This record gives sequence, C-alpha cells and structure tokens, in this order.
Amino acid sequence: MFGIGAALPLLLLGLLSRETMAGWRNPLMSAGNFARAGLGILLIAIGELAITRLDKSIETVLVAASPQWLTNLTTRL
Repeated sequence: MFGIGAALPLLLLGLLSRETMAGWRNPLMSAGNFARAGLGILLIAIGELAITRLDKSIETVLVAASPQWLTNLTTRL
C-alpha cells in the first residue's frame, strides 16, 4: 500500500508534465530556432569586431564609462 501511495502521485505528475510539455513543444521549437539564428548572427558580429580590432575601441569606451568599483571587481586577480 505504501508503494502504491508513493508511486501514484509521481505517476500523475509524470503524465501531467508529459502532456504539458507536448503542448509546449511547438512554441519551444520555434523559440529555439529563433535563438539559434540570433546567436549565430551575434557570434558573426563579434567575430567581425575581433578581426577588425573594433572590439578594443568598444572596450575602451565601456571601461571609461563604467564605475571604478566595477572595473576593480572585473580586473581583480
């Protein structure tokens, strides 16, 4: 009886989560494809910045604009 009482809620939870995930499958797949394309574009852009060395100019501007405590925190060994 204990085994049945312990297994029943887990079985119900498994069935409900399976149905819920099946309903979310298409939206999650679409979001995944969109995210994959977005990350690809972002990586290409970052690569172009690194090749042209524009990333150093951007870094210089960002470091100059950041508060000193943040610079100290991120450059601490």
